[in-house]
Amino acid sequence: MDRILRPTFVFDSSAEDCSSPERDEESAGGSTVEECIVGCSAPEVNAGETVIQGPRTKVCTSSLDSGSTSSGCSWCISVTLSSTGAEQVNGRDAEIAEVFTPKILKGNDKDKNKNVYRFVCPYAGQFLCSLTSLVFVMEGEGEVLYNTVSWDPRLLDGLSKTDKSAGPLYDIKCFNGSISRLHLPHCEIFSEEDMDRLSVAHFTNGNVAIMNPLKVTETHVMIDIKDLSIFGLIKRMIFRSSPVVAQVLVFLRPITMREEENILDVHLLPWNVPLSEVKDQHAENTHIKTSSKCRLTPGTQYRLCCQPEGSTVQPATEEFEFNFGPNYHPTFEVFVNVRNKEVKLSLMNSTEGREVWVPRRILLTGQDVDLPVHRQLMASEFVNKHRSPLIQRVSSVMTIADGLRAKGMITPEMYDKIHDTKPRQNKMRALLKALDSGGASVKAEFYRLLKENEPHLVDELDSGPNRPQ
Repeated sequence: MDRILRPTFVFDSSAEDCSSPERDEESAGGSTVEECIVGCSAPEVNAGETVIQGPRTKVCTSSLDSGSTSSGCSWCISVTLSSTGAEQVNGRDAEIAEVFTPKILKGNDKDKNKNVYRFVCPYAGQFLCSLTSLVFVMEGEGEVLYNTVSWDPRLLDGLSKTDKSAGPLYDIKCFNGSISRLHLPHCEIFSEEDMDRLSVAHFTNGNVAIMNPLKVTETHVMIDIKDLSIFGLIKRMIFRSSPVVAQVLVFLRPITMREEENILDVHLLPWNVPLSEVKDQHAENTHIKTSSKCRLTPGTQYRLCCQPEGSTVQPATEEFEFNFGPNYHPTFEVFVNVRNKEVKLSLMNSTEGREVWVPRRILLTGQDVDLPVHRQLMASEFVNKHRSPLIQRVSSVMTIADGLRAKGMITPEMYDKIHDTKPRQNKMRALLKALDSGGASVKAEFYRLLKENEPHLVDELDSGPNRPQ
């Protein structure tokens, strides 16, 4: 498991600058600590924690590598990482979370499509889930099972009308061990005045208890726990909505028979919604990785822009909502000509007319999108039915062969034979022989490439009464 450090320090900027700091050197681990002693009341800080003190604040988000030192008396602190990677602040070891990737199990008979995450903890410590960003503080070895559950509106009946869900709802169980503390990820952007707006709802046996956090960092809400069941973040909506950290997720639907357009599904979601949950719900689509982070305001209208012109985006505008499941429907759909290899997407605040997610290049080629089985069979039937006209009329034989080879669907030997064979009709015969040896999935990819390069030929051959749909 990897170890991570995300140091973020917020200190009182009103403290005097220090011209001669007092040094306290510790030989263990080769670490050194410098501490300002003139007018400084800086508190101890753990890795990843935010501490706010005094009427004014400054923020340092410098990246600290092992062996490097960040110093500066205006910050009233100097940090050195020891040779073992342990961070020390004011002479005290900070907790370091070990990152793990849980095993994903399928749910029970009642909900077979639900992800259940499993973590087998090897020893006591603090552990960060790479898929959900949950942090478990374990007292020893044990097995943890956890999954998201729906925010049933009835669960919130006992809460104040100003309390709204602020994160996914997690059902957590632990076997042969115990969890002493839980860190729930949030997506809020806090000022000094609203650090106390978040709390944790704990649901057991139809009852709900509100837990005040031990601490709220820039990324997590920390609570001590004794009994495990269902936990979820709630936020008091006293003032008008403020921006939160959000994500723009892009998925490519599988291309279907006779389709002349690629369809992109674009989701606007809070940052603490796990990508794994959205991907599982849209398993037939391909997630296109791109830098997704942005700031959005709940209740605000946004407009998705797409280049090149001629692509269709629907709807024209949509409101960003705090959606924590169970259903993650796309916010926007984008229809792009199948010949386009890439598009540029950006997001505008419709009210203010400004970009909140600057243009990103979205590549539509090289995505491993498979046709469903029944459509693979239809593509296979197309090839088998139209062998003679394909031999006579396909002109882009090598272009299609290039695409099949790039995906490993034909061997280098097959490719070389197709390349060396002449004339073009015999070249196509060699390609069809390669398709026969590859089966339905290879013929489906041939159909897609042919549709992309010679759409008019495909339309003409498909125009019969038994054409695939």
